[in-house]
Amino acid sequence: MHDMMTALVTGADRGLGLSVTKGLLRNGWRVFAGRILGDYTLLDDLKKEWPDALYPVWLDVSKEEDILAVRDEIEKIAGKLDLYVNNAALMGSNGCAEIGGENPVNYEDMEKSFRINSLAAPVIVDRMLPLLEKGEMKRLFFTSSEISSVRLMARVGDMRYAMTKTALNLGVRMLFTSLRPKGYTFRLYQPGWMKRVMPDGSRAAGAMVDPDDSAEEALRQMLTDRYDEDRLVLVDYLGHELSF
Repeated sequence: MHDMMTALVTGADRGLGLSVTKGLLRNGWRVFAGRILGDYTLLDDLKKEWPDALYPVWLDVSKEEDILAVRDEIEKIAGKLDLYVNNAALMGSNGCAEIGGENPVNYEDMEKSFRINSLAAPVIVDRMLPLLEKGEMKRLFFTSSEISSVRLMARVGDMRYAMTKTALNLGVRMLFTSLRPKGYTFRLYQPGWMKRVMPDGSRAAGAMVDPDDSAEEALRQMLTDRYDEDRLVLVDYLGHELSF
């Protein structure tokens, strides 16, 4: 069991995280899948298909005790970590809130979003370093957003999500500066406006991209090497490089 390639995927109850988890399993990986949504059982269904390779783990990425508990479980079962997929995020409600608008910005909610969307990334990488050091791949994958670019931002709403994803990008840049010389490789990914996955696995109306389709490109990026690993780039679900 210890020789299997091992990944940790956060936010794997549904959407991109669940689709990426499925793809990794099909590629022969052992996956520790972070869950947080009590009303979603899609990971339980998947566990029945992959009883020896899938490990659903409770993981609120804003809580240190959860992170350390997951680290200990990975250490016990796998002894290493080859790939970290930072996917958990809090979209939140009232995305049209704006300064001086009819829907005021909720700064308490914004603080919570920062803990989940931005701060969790460097914290989890830091706590998982002993396991990542034992891994073969040493690859770190981060789900960003098309609204994270400072240069391209023209909206007045979505302040909470935009700010937190921009902060994530900067955190990834600093992780890149620190860890790339030690052999780590990085992927910064824009998954597109994805359809919401419901508890029964169906897709809600609206949005443009099915999570399974976005996961196909995400998996290609996380499982293949690039010729320019010394350059941090943001790539979208169509394979296009974006400004960030």
